[in-house]
Amino acid sequence: MEDNKKEIMLYIPIGVKMEQEFFTGFGKKELIRSIIIMGISFIISFLIYLFNTSQSVLVVSLLSSVFGSIMLCVKDTQNQSVLDYIINIINFYKEQQVYNYIGNIF
Repeated sequence: MEDNKKEIMLYIPIGVKMEQEFFTGFGKKELIRSIIIMGISFIISFLIYLFNTSQSVLVVSLLSSVFGSIMLCVKDTQNQSVLDYIINIINFYKEQQVYNYIGNIF
């Protein structure tokens, strides 16, 4: 009876991605997130430009917002981005941290 059992070998490939990525750790979902972050930071940059009226400040703030938004959204080897870490920390601190136990003592 044991001779009839076949040993099934299962090969799990490493590095297979669920979605197409533009570069390592940056796919369509991260692109959408970074575009939203860039839009918000562009508005903030132009508001700063209205008060400062220096073109160098505008250019530096626009370029830093592009690179910063991409760096916030790129996922690392544990499939988490900096933005995901920040969201997880905020959700953790929103949860209940103190658990008061009331028990009967004899």
